[in-house]
Amino acid sequence: MRWLSLLVLGAAAFTPIGEARACSCMKQTLEEGRAQSQAIFEGTVTKIAPNTATQFRGLEVELTVKRAWKGIESREVAVLTASNGAVCGYPFSEGATYLVYAYRDKAADQFRVSLCSLTKPIDQAKADLKHLGKPISTSPKERCAASPGTNEGGALGLIALLIAGFALVSRRS
Repeated sequence: MRWLSLLVLGAAAFTPIGEARACSCMKQTLEEGRAQSQAIFEGTVTKIAPNTATQFRGLEVELTVKRAWKGIESREVAVLTASNGAVCGYPFSEGATYLVYAYRDKAADQFRVSLCSLTKPIDQAKADLKHLGKPISTSPKERCAASPGTNEGGALGLIALLIAGFALVSRRS
């Protein structure tokens, strides 16, 4: 029995184990953060939930956008982040307001935020806000059928009207 215990311990000592990882970030300037982000906005966290929709897992954080400097056109936006700081997850808190620097995760087709981005609580973002200047929008609007924008229905209506007019002219001839 003793030999079996020694054999198991010996085998365990030589068994390869997974690599331990910790978050390590390169320091970014405001200009680098701005250039590398696909979205920059001020938003208040409305919901934090486990992300089960993508292979990425982690957390999905929903925010209400107050102002946007880059890449945001809607009032509500969801960003992904890892589940904890050890794997670079940003520690969002529900109800808190942040200046968010996000990049598009092509695999998940969503924005992602990490500890390595320049994201920070809005009360710690005075230098960033000065550097960013005037936002491209304040309180972006939700698109609705009555608002200007794409008008696919109008194009179909015009085509139907042209066909009906052509049929009417052809009948009279």
